[in-house]
Amino acid sequence: TPAKSHYTFNLRDLAKVMQGVLSAESKCVKNKKDFLRLYIHESTRVFRDRLVDDHDREWYDELMKKQLTKFFNMRMQEVMGTSDRLIYGDFMQPGADVRLYDEVSDFSAMQQVMVQYLDEYNDNTSKKMGLVMFIDAIEHTARIARVIRKPGGHILNLGVGGSGRQSLSRLAAFICEYSVEQVEIIKGYGTTQWKEDLKRILRGCGVEEKQTVFLFTDTQIVKESFLEDVAGILNSG
Repeated sequence: TPAKSHYTFNLRDLAKVMQGVLSAESKCVKNKKDFLRLYIHESTRVFRDRLVDDHDREWYDELMKKQLTKFFNMRMQEVMGTSDRLIYGDFMQPGADVRLYDEVSDFSAMQQVMVQYLDEYNDNTSKKMGLVMFIDAIEHTARIARVIRKPGGHILNLGVGGSGRQSLSRLAAFICEYSVEQVEIIKGYGTTQWKEDLKRILRGCGVEEKQTVFLFTDTQIVKESFLEDVAGILNSG
């Protein structure tokens, strides 16, 4: 089998980049540099985040530098400045009636906002999360929240057990004001129960118009057919 079988990019991915760019209001993109920073961020989220090793990521970075020079006559350093970390989101003003998707430049303020969201989450649940919101965890939460806010968005979180994939997903869903649904694996759980759970969740999303995140972990894959069903839902939208 191919070593990198998930490297399957198509026009949907280009559409996701444009969808991300169009998520920003014109008031947040005031000049050429602002636009390029937004485009680099969206392209990085869609393409670079799916690359699995340093060699592929370095290839992507070099390609982006060449394209900036070729089509926009700007060097990467001019656009990015001294920091190579780009974070965009619409979560910096909790409780705002209108959420603006914009670059987050004040990382200290962002950390305070994330801690505030975490405290609010813990106040509203019996299963409290004792997370330490350092910059990498905050960035991952912002990435997940970005995907959740997109129509039909879906994401595959990879990492070792206990690295916080579920917790950060739950926090991101809370930030986006989405409810989280999971299947409960019990003894004898099989295809029949799985189908009923899927119908219940999809009925809630489609008929009742509930904003929902379906969180499905590797330990819940009782049968391989479960993954086929999930893939079918993603492909059909």
